[in-house]
Amino acid sequence: MLTPRQTIRTIVTEQPQAAAILQRFEIDLCAHADQDLTAACAELQLSVEQVLEKLAQSEAATRDSTQSVPASFSTEQLIRHIVRVHHQSIRQDLPRLATMAQQVAGQHGPQAPEMIHLARVIGNLHGKLLAHIEKEEQVLFPFITRLDQEPIALHASDPGCFKSVTQPITLLLREHENSYAGTAQLRQLAYGYEAPTGACPTHVALYQGLRAFEMGLAEHLHLENEVLFPRAIALEKTAQAGSAS
Repeated sequence: MLTPRQTIRTIVTEQPQAAAILQRFEIDLCAHADQDLTAACAELQLSVEQVLEKLAQSEAATRDSTQSVPASFSTEQLIRHIVRVHHQSIRQDLPRLATMAQQVAGQHGPQAPEMIHLARVIGNLHGKLLAHIEKEEQVLFPFITRLDQEPIALHASDPGCFKSVTQPITLLLREHENSYAGTAQLRQLAYGYEAPTGACPTHVALYQGLRAFEMGLAEHLHLENEVLFPRAIALEKTAQAGSAS
């Protein structure tokens, strides 16, 4: 459990997700690195109790998410989980991590020349993933939801966009492979997410954030590849059998 007497450096090291919370309160991870949370909040005229509350909520949310079993969710619950947890991470975490890479490059450019390239790669991956999740949310997920809730009625009507759910799924699976390649490139540029000895807290938090993002993206793609997409294909087959009988 975090305490107000811990330094910002210690907080970021012990609780990786804390970096995003502290940054939302405009606490500079490097400038306040060796201050304890109480001193940093006092300097910025922040309520240390409020900051601690948000940190505790983030820790609890992380703990709850690791204890849930999304593969056992209903189709509607699974889609909602993917959008609220994983798609939200793409929209929020990648831009924040790109900004952090730019900050490290600005502060330690000669010692960390790869940071400019890293920020560029993060931004490129963000753009591709945004386009990907928009296709899922606007086209595929609504179709799968209707397929789950009213399969025979949907199969009898013209879906308009594609003849079979396997068509968009095939495209998205190829894009998933590209996403894996993108995170592999990030890992290589970030030296396996191992910050060098003596790295500033922003640098440490950046690599922690990238590691967490890659793990989250792997879970995200696994849920779609191995749970949601096969379930959608099975639902379509059931609908086809029902309408033929």
